[in-house]
Amino acid sequence: MPRAAVSCLLPRRVALWLAALVLLGGVGFGPPQWLERDSAPTALAPAAARAAQAARPPVLTARNVALLDAATGRLLYARAAEERVAPASLTKMMTALVALELGQPQQRITATPDVYVEPVVIGLDAGETMTLEDLLYGLLLPSGNDAAMAIAEGVGGSIPQFVAAMNRKAAELGLRNTHFMNPHGLDQPGHYSTAYDLARLLAALMQQPLAARIVGTRVHTVPGPPLYQFRNSNPLLGVVPGVDGGKTGFTDLAGRCLAVTAQREGHRVVAVVLNSQNPGQDAQALLEFAYTHFEWVDAAQPAARLLEYQRDRERLQARVDAATVAVPLWERAYLRVQVLLEEAAAPTGPLGRLRVESPLGLLGEFPLLAGGAR
Repeated sequence: MPRAAVSCLLPRRVALWLAALVLLGGVGFGPPQWLERDSAPTALAPAAARAAQAARPPVLTARNVALLDAATGRLLYARAAEERVAPASLTKMMTALVALELGQPQQRITATPDVYVEPVVIGLDAGETMTLEDLLYGLLLPSGNDAAMAIAEGVGGSIPQFVAAMNRKAAELGLRNTHFMNPHGLDQPGHYSTAYDLARLLAALMQQPLAARIVGTRVHTVPGPPLYQFRNSNPLLGVVPGVDGGKTGFTDLAGRCLAVTAQREGHRVVAVVLNSQNPGQDAQALLEFAYTHFEWVDAAQPAARLLEYQRDRERLQARVDAATVAVPLWERAYLRVQVLLEEAAAPTGPLGRLRVESPLGLLGEFPLLAGGAR
């Protein structure tokens, strides 16, 4: 039978699929190689091509992975990052964030019998009193479930009211695939999140000064009696350069989990690994991948000539206060910066947006504000 006749015997959907494979000709899903027939730029420079070839993500054991640039919220690497899964004690990051919004650090909280939650506890007894700040150390360092319950009741009035506040905060942060049923993270139907949402949650937590200080503390002592000493369970804190916070987690359904963040040369990244055989190793590999294969570029500098424009015959100036984006090394030479003006900008609002793109898509958008450079 002639070769050309083979496709006629296949269902149309299969034939189209095979044709697509032929056209792709073995192109993988790594960094693209620009061909001469493509629109400008037509080809990667030799140095960029070598960087693209080397920029392979690390081998990881985790089922769900998110590597986030904290400044822009952009995913630098992902694997099943938006799959809804059990978040285990990474839940407690939201517990802490909501508690600091509703309560005061020196507020004293008296535990009720509801604190007797197994298996992970700090040993809090009903009737015992502790400040919210100390309870937050017990919540975030050794991951005390009893601390979570005491906090939720103490600042929320009741567990249901506090959990409702957690879900409101999730909606406020834009965590579209997150829903909480309890403040501690033990497995429960309807209690879920994603690696991506949890990475964004840790980025938000690090913007709260007290929370950032707590998760960056290795040991915290509460004078007695009774005396408590809380040790941070984050395996990378004090071990990997730049690591200054994070949260561990484990349940039967979630497996071993870790959310960790690092800051080097002023640039913060967040790595989340869920259902991992070795969460510390996976998270460390992600952090090193970020700082080895990405660079942070101030896109406002090459765009400065675009920030002065004329509209309605009135000479105006615009500025962008911060426009730093994480860029793969091989894409550095191919950035494109656009100024997008609003047709009718509000007098006190942004004049438009500064849009930064690479061959693979959007890297970040930043508001254009009235006035010259600061």
